[in-house]
Amino acid sequence: MRKRIGEWRLSKRAIARNYIVVFNHFSKNWQGYTANLKKTDKFEDTVHGVVYHLGEDQLSTLIRIEGEGATALDIHVELEDGNEISHARAIIWNIGDAKEHEPSKTYRKMMEEGFSQHGFAESYEKTLFGKFEEQQRPK
Repeated sequence: MRKRIGEWRLSKRAIARNYIVVFNHFSKNWQGYTANLKKTDKFEDTVHGVVYHLGEDQLSTLIRIEGEGATALDIHVELEDGNEISHARAIIWNIGDAKEHEPSKTYRKMMEEGFSQHGFAESYEKTLFGKFEEQQRPK
């Protein structure tokens, strides 16, 4: 993140309800599939992540870097300290029900490093990536 937008004012762990993580967006930058958010109707569907306090110019830079089709949508997030942000902005690609694909090793490693930096348990990584490991097991 720092390489893409420089310094930010604040970052906090957060939860977005009624969303799941899907790997259905192909990124030329990452040469493979990347994480995307998909809205659901289930309150128990949650995405754990980090919310960053950015300036508009930083958000514009992120959208430009992410490429064609990237949109910043308002979503509601709950912070770990109990506060809520009703208009957090998430970069999402609206690609409908596009099939999921395993992310590239480079992208997965970057995500794992981010989880570690922000103190997420390894079990969350296993939840996100476990579906791909199950597909590769011999039957």
